[in-house]
Parts: sequence; C-alpha cells; structure tokens
Amino acid sequence: MSSFARRLRTVLQSLPVGIALACLATAHAAQAQEANDTENSNATINFASCAKPMYPEADVQAGHQGTVTLGFLVDENGDVKDSKVTASSGFMRLDMAAQTALAKCSFSPARENGKPVEKWAYVKYEWTLG
Repeated sequence: MSSFARRLRTVLQSLPVGIALACLATAHAAQAQEANDTENSNATINFASCAKPMYPEADVQAGHQGTVTLGFLVDENGDVKDSKVTASSGFMRLDMAAQTALAKCSFSPARENGKPVEKWAYVKYEWTLG
C-alpha cells in the first residue's frame, strides 16, 4: 500500500462515516475522470516538431499582423489528411504561410475509448512584428 493510501485510510478512519464516504466518492470520481481523460482526447500538435512559419516579406513591409485559426484533419496515425482556415488573420499570405508550415508538424491523433480516431484539431497562430 502506498504512503498516500495509508495516510488517506488514517484520515478516513478518524472521520464520521458520512464524511468518509463522501471523501471516498470524490476520490473515486477524480480517478474515473483521470482514466476517462486518458481514453478520450483531442488531436494535438507538437510545435517542437516543425519550423516556425516564415513571415511573408510583403506582409512585413506592409506591417500586417493578425491571428489565424487553422483546422487540421488528423487521422488515426497522426497524419494530416486535410487543412483549412477557419478564421482568417485578414491577410491571405499570412494565413497560407501558417497553414503550409503547420501542416508539416507532427500531430498526435485524437482518442476515443482509448483508440486513435480521425478528428479535426484547431490551432491559432499569431503573426506579430517585433
């Protein structure tokens, strides 16, 4: 038995039965949620796996900045099958540069009931001039 479990048992033994049962129910619910979180998850992007998008020179010269939201359809293997701009930065070159670069990143597939599934992942990329 772990030291945490021993301490929990000691604490629960000193509490009235109703409170002890409530504590156990809460601990069980937290464990169930944690298990559920590992079985069900969204697709995620690994930003360390790809190069930062290059700021288009024409947009640098024009002072364009903005945030683009992109959707990536990630299959069961973590491969990007499709991508789309879901909210534009207002500048097509910025949107396309982010979409092209981020599509080359590594993704982890979504999971449902512990199994990898195809699902859309959404990413916001902010273009700012320093």
